Amino acid sequence: MEYHLSNISSVKKDQVPIKGSKGAYIQWLITKDHGAHYAVRKFTLEPYGVIPMHVHKYQETVIITKGKCKVCVANKTYEMKAGDFIFIDSNVKHSFVNGDSELEFFCIIDYTDDMSIKTLDEECK
Repeated sequence: MEYHLSNISSVKKDQVPIKGSKGAYIQWLITKDHGAHYAVRKFTLEPYGVIPMHVHKYQETVIITKGKCKVCVANKTYEMKAGDFIFIDSNVKHSFVNGDSELEFFCIIDYTDDMSIKTLDEECK
């Protein structure tokens, strides 16, 4: 495929498949099905939504476009807001905890031989 043109509103929105996620939704905008070597995803978290602590083998870059949240990465906690971004390397634990308004962010990942996600029994504090 030479190119793919669409609109975010036409992309299916699914619940985030990470065990323990709450009020968290994902849309796969660009994928290997389009011929890409990476994926672009849009996440939406409802107020007080959570993506719990987890790890995976792929790298990701997260760009906050609406709202603010707490991000726990490695053993540190950061407050992020619209315009902030973070790169998270493979096998680095991380979590997203939303505040009292809707959160939106884009996440770009690479494809690895193992795309599985391991949920950790840890809280984002």
